[in-house]
Amino acid sequence: MDIRRSPASSANQAIKKTTPKRAQGNAKWLASRVRPGAVVLLGGASLEHFRLRVAQSHLRQDLLPSFWSIAGIAASSTSFMTVPITVRDASLVPATNGVESVRFSEIDSVARYPNVAVINFAEPSAPIVENVRRLMKQRSALDLPSLMLPWLGFVWSAGTRRNPLIEGGAIPSAALVQTAFGMSGIEMTPGLSSGATCPEAIWQSALWWHDYYQKTADVSGARVATDQTATKRAPSERPKAIVPRGESCVRQTAAAVSDER
Repeated sequence: MDIRRSPASSANQAIKKTTPKRAQGNAKWLASRVRPGAVVLLGGASLEHFRLRVAQSHLRQDLLPSFWSIAGIAASSTSFMTVPITVRDASLVPATNGVESVRFSEIDSVARYPNVAVINFAEPSAPIVENVRRLMKQRSALDLPSLMLPWLGFVWSAGTRRNPLIEGGAIPSAALVQTAFGMSGIEMTPGLSSGATCPEAIWQSALWWHDYYQKTADVSGARVATDQTATKRAPSERPKAIVPRGESCVRQTAAAVSDER
């Protein structure tokens, strides 16, 4: 993978580390911090999430597994939209392009999802949710089911068994996030020269590419063709990049399978 290193000498101070309150679940933590259009990152502790976290170690200078296994876009204070590798109903994938709405109550367990983060990349951010909903009906713009298949094989150790990220295959949930922001002209992963994005790449952008976002905050990027409503919005209603800000709560720094059933 061709990865560019950020010239920043220190991490983004606008990304705060939170010490989790005792007995506080993820749902309450998220509800008090998200707004529509914010990026949600999760790091799970099941075998599937463990495999995804380890696969992203190639993007880290220390080669350690990522804290994160899935990314999504907050739709409200109670839910977010994402593309899980293991779907709830395969029959719905063609109609939704693999995108699912997940309630925060479904990811409340800190044993199953020990790591969680909320990061804001745009202001205003609500139109990003509209972009996600359009992508659900525009498979020609982003074919998420085709991205899901190699990752299923990797998680199950079936087929080629190779890490799709090394071969240029994005993690579907991160591809959804990157494309939704790209539709509004916002670059999510300036450190990657390919489309092989993943939750770790988004996290690294928030932590280390703050100088880039500071310089481009007032510059509107080129919107992709799928953002047909961009020209209909007043300038003040169009999302613009901001220096990423948010919070993270990391309970499991070393990836492990602790949610065995």
